[in-house]
Amino acid sequence: MAFLVIFGVGLFLAVVTFIVGEFFDLGAEGGSDFDGTSHSPFSSRILFVFATAFGGFGYIGQSLDWSIWAAVLFAAFGGFAVAGGTFFLIVMPMSRQQGSTHVAQSDFLGLQGQVSSEIPEGGVGRVSVVAPGSGARVAHAARSSSGERIAQGTPVRVMAVGPGSITVAPLGSESAPAPLEPASKGTEE
Repeated sequence: MAFLVIFGVGLFLAVVTFIVGEFFDLGAEGGSDFDGTSHSPFSSRILFVFATAFGGFGYIGQSLDWSIWAAVLFAAFGGFAVAGGTFFLIVMPMSRQQGSTHVAQSDFLGLQGQVSSEIPEGGVGRVSVVAPGSGARVAHAARSSSGERIAQGTPVRVMAVGPGSITVAPLGSESAPAPLEPASKGTEE
């Protein structure tokens, strides 16, 4: 009966943790679900998967009328196998796939974008640019390099990156020089 209780509690907590997110972060300081760094095999998700498998395998061993020690050994082996498989075959590959979404402002230099909100003469509008590496569309406050109005929907090139806004020029305009080389990867804002 004890194995069945362990199975039920472990299953309930594992399901709640996979839905709600990590809690009881035991040893999970090495990484998080969103930064692409390494994860801990002692995270609550993996511990609850272990408890579920331990309870399930222990109940199977007990149902086969094995001695309590044989059932406990079978449960421990099964728990480690399932938790290890979950960690190495599911969690780690997913974290490697997720990668980092950090993009430095300097990475936008020279990229093409599109005006998503008109840039008024001498004012600020918005430009959408596809972030390098992630493919995510990012909107930035933007100014015209010439100070002139740029209509919504106009394709532009990022000429400069500053605090709070980027400077753009319409593609093919006299004021749009050849694409700039991005700054070195070592500099970040």
